[in-house]
Amino acid sequence: MKVFSSQGKFNVFIIFLILAISSSLVGKLTSTYDKDILFKLVLTDLPKDKVVYDKSHDSVMLKVRGYGFNLAKYYFETPSLNISVKKLKESNNTFLWNQKENFNDTKLSFDSSIQLLTISEDSLFFYYDQYISQNKKIKPNISIDYKSGYDSFKSFSMTNDYVTILGPNDILEKIDYIDTELVRLNNIDTVVHLAGNASVNADWDSLLKNNFNGTFNVFNACKESSVKKIIFASSNHAVGLFENDSPYKEIVKGEYDKVSIDYNLIRPNCEVRPDSLYGVSKAYGENLGRFYFENYGINVACLRIGSVISDNNP
Repeated sequence: MKVFSSQGKFNVFIIFLILAISSSLVGKLTSTYDKDILFKLVLTDLPKDKVVYDKSHDSVMLKVRGYGFNLAKYYFETPSLNISVKKLKESNNTFLWNQKENFNDTKLSFDSSIQLLTISEDSLFFYYDQYISQNKKIKPNISIDYKSGYDSFKSFSMTNDYVTILGPNDILEKIDYIDTELVRLNNIDTVVHLAGNASVNADWDSLLKNNFNGTFNVFNACKESSVKKIIFASSNHAVGLFENDSPYKEIVKGEYDKVSIDYNLIRPNCEVRPDSLYGVSKAYGENLGRFYFENYGINVACLRIGSVISDNNP
């Protein structure tokens, strides 16, 4: 019986403790408080042709009044004070908020459960400029550490050596170029050859210069520099005339109902059938690769890069 009595007293104590805590919590949540709370400044309704690049304050201290349960939400994360530029004075590329002219508008931005009493600052300044875009040159910082004999390659260069950036006019005018981070490439022994004229309708003079002589120069430089592997960008046009035959011409047209499920795929070991002088130049590059593999031991991978038809069905 004593054990039962002690257990019963303990349960009663716990119940009264819970009731006391609940009563205290309800009392705090339903009481009115004046609290100083830090608010993050957020500018709204900014015109699209303007950008704020600096401001006098990132946040301000507000004294607010409200019930405990209404103020509790401000303690979980830093609240934001939204200020509309439509209500601010504008002078010398600056939006100005001041107590005398803007306090009441800011006060009205709070709902009826919260009363704004004071703001710690008399004035707030937001500095803006015209929002523009400009092309700026890129200064690449790339260090390539070739293996022995690689110095026959020319120094690295960029063809598209600029980038379009957006921002305040005053800041963009002070930028002469974009300085990139240093990139180091060590022990390079593979060359990926993507250069050349990529048009199937290219004329002979352009193909001779870029796709024939250019490709030979790349392969020969790789031999002289002891490169171990070349990846050559070939094309489906090296075997493009297959598309004049069935069922490949039906596949190209998207007429799949006319295609038998049992047909021979066009594989790497199929005969070469270029459909243009451009295709001839790619077949030349593939055979040049075989020559350099068998005579100089350079591993060569030729990728016949293809395309899709207009409705995106291969």
